[in-house]
Amino acid sequence: MNKIKSYNILRMVFGLIIIGSGIAMLFGLTGNIKYPSAGANEFMRALENTGYFMPFLAIVKIVCGIALITNRFTKLALVIFMPVSINMTMFHLFLGFSSGIPAYIILVLNTYLLFMNIEYYRLMLKVK
Repeated sequence: MNKIKSYNILRMVFGLIIIGSGIAMLFGLTGNIKYPSAGANEFMRALENTGYFMPFLAIVKIVCGIALITNRFTKLALVIFMPVSINMTMFHLFLGFSSGIPAYIILVLNTYLLFMNIEYYRLMLKVK
């Protein structure tokens, strides 16, 4: 399989994953997930109790996923979603390691797709 074809397949898969996750979050289809760590449960409750953060995160996931699926603003969507990927991974590394496999996969996909587009980010990363 050539590089461009594998990139497009992974872009679409990544987009579908985060759209599905965002829709599930937005419409409350995930239920109340219980983590083995009390700290993890308290942290998630605090985020939910803000009243804005979880819907905002869901919308960011859906918008970035749509951008990836439609291949519009893909490079921007990958940059916007990277802090989300990192935070998901850090949450699971520190508060619920065993339940973090989806988060780890998302971070790997996001990182791989970013590096496949590294030429587009060179100007942004250039030291002045």
